[in-house]
Amino acid sequence: MLLVRAHAPDAALDTVAGHTLMATCPPPSHFLAHPETPYPHQMPPDVGTPDLMKLLDLSSRLPLDSAGGEVTPIMAWAMVLGHQRCAELDEGDVRGLKELLVGKIRCYGFGAVLEEFEVRDALMTVFAGKGNGGHGR
Repeated sequence: MLLVRAHAPDAALDTVAGHTLMATCPPPSHFLAHPETPYPHQMPPDVGTPDLMKLLDLSSRLPLDSAGGEVTPIMAWAMVLGHQRCAELDEGDVRGLKELLVGKIRCYGFGAVLEEFEVRDALMTVFAGKGNGGHGR
């Protein structure tokens, strides 16, 4: 079980951390009872769009490091939505952003982060590609 802290004696369940605390992660009982069975990626049934929009709104209020630095994926999404040309993005552009950024995401055990400049660069690449009739990839 990689999700249990390495220093935990006997892999105690009270020491699960990181991704196991995410709402879309299986409960510890699932991966103990069925370690070979993949858990389907799904949102919990009691989490709706209004809840997600509230989280997005709250995250966009977090200050970005003015010198540039690491941002969480939700902060990166807020950067995309706050971009002056966001309305020009189509589905292919969003896929292009994903392709440009997916390899840049890092997890240090406390949650996923990526560099703020990587988000800005990916946006510039996608918008530059729109001027050339493509998606900047």
